[in-house]
Amino acid sequence: MPKITLRIVLIDFILQDTSLMDYVFLRLPLYSKTEIFIRVFIFFLLSFVLWSFLRPVSLLQIIALFLIVHFINWFFNGHGFQVFYKIIGMRYSAQRAVNYILSLKEEGKRKNLSIMIYGSWSREEASEESDLDIFIINTTSNSLKRLEAGLISLKYRLLALFSLLSVDIYVIDEVTYLTWRREAKPKEKPIILNDPRGIIKDIYRRERNMQDFIRDIFRVYKA
Repeated sequence: MPKITLRIVLIDFILQDTSLMDYVFLRLPLYSKTEIFIRVFIFFLLSFVLWSFLRPVSLLQIIALFLIVHFINWFFNGHGFQVFYKIIGMRYSAQRAVNYILSLKEEGKRKNLSIMIYGSWSREEASEESDLDIFIINTTSNSLKRLEAGLISLKYRLLALFSLLSVDIYVIDEVTYLTWRREAKPKEKPIILNDPRGIIKDIYRRERNMQDFIRDIFRVYKA
């Protein structure tokens, strides 16, 4: 697991979005416009709510309000609490993690969404500090389906928070990003939760067995 440094945390806090970070540092196309839209929407919604309550009058108060909103958005959208969990060395519950994954798997079947687990679990390198890295893959240009995928992502971020799990769940709008990732991360074998159109299998042509993954969760988390 890469070491968390103040520089990484600050960059993550400022940009908030993984696809923005990859665009800036790796020059990849923006592959998750849905996530960016959700973050911007939440930012303005929180700003409106806090502005209504706090009624800032000075420039310093206005800047402080927007920094607070930015922090809340960062913390609850899957970034801040992951850093926090790692700093305090929190142990995760294997049973809660499995229940979470199975719930998401069923959600994917109901909503006809392609969902996969990537990262350290897919490389069989997970440790007791590893989070769950999840892609929800939006394969249509339909705006309502994009919004639905974004809301499911937000729902399961909040569910992870309340379940005391560290989860990075992310909507992918550009399927070609997976092709880049397959080549850039040759050790990854995605754990496929749902793949109604066979897109993940067609791109990766490799996968980890779900039962092996669940067995590893109980072995690694041990709680």
